[in-house]
Amino acid sequence: MVLSDIGKYADEQFKNVSSHYPYAEIPLWTIMPNHLHAIVIIDGNKTKYDRRVVETWRAASLRDIANLQGWLSVVIGGLKSSITRFANENALYFAWQPRFHDHIVRDTPEMNRIADYIENNVANWLDDEFYTL
Repeated sequence: MVLSDIGKYADEQFKNVSSHYPYAEIPLWTIMPNHLHAIVIIDGNKTKYDRRVVETWRAASLRDIANLQGWLSVVIGGLKSSITRFANENALYFAWQPRFHDHIVRDTPEMNRIADYIENNVANWLDDEFYTL
């Protein structure tokens, strides 16, 4: 995938997410022409507040998971804000899709399946339903 200027900027933001959010890590991502995929890991032991993240397959309840969602929202909101600001400052046409899909990874096989999908997404771009010239 050949990244545009905004794609290159987004890639840098993903690489450096931990410098802005020490409790967050993005070990795997891909930036596509009209969307992106990422695995975001939140380490509740590195947050300065009481909201803590637990591995979802060890969470005591759905309430535990819901209470931890806030840290992910902060990271994603910050990334989106930074990328939007870059686009505006550089007069680049850019808009976020109005909806997004998120998913809580519950176990290792699921993580492996999702990682495989992300890693192969670029190779499958020509067959993607959103492919445009």
